[in-house]
Amino acid sequence: MSFHDQQYNEKRDFIRMKVQTAATLTANGEQLSVECQDLSSQGVQVVLDKALPEGTKVQLSIPSPTEHLKGLQASGQVTRCVTDEQGRYAVGIQFDSLD
Repeated sequence: MSFHDQQYNEKRDFIRMKVQTAATLTANGEQLSVECQDLSSQGVQVVLDKALPEGTKVQLSIPSPTEHLKGLQASGQVTRCVTDEQGRYAVGIQFDSLD
């Protein structure tokens, strides 16, 4: 399906890339292992075993698969948290800053 064929509510200002990579999310001083599912320049969707309330401030660290390249470091806040089919939590995060 092309971008133009999508329903309007599925169109975004920024392209989301499907990814499947492990990352670390720090929320309220606790480090959580998460799996990134999609990524854009404005945010990310991660899956984890713990619910996070909307508005929670977080830091995300995605390691680089190449040792000579820096990984992604970002801070932001939770914009949504829903239960997925496996009973885990799909959490949407909007970035405030990227490093």
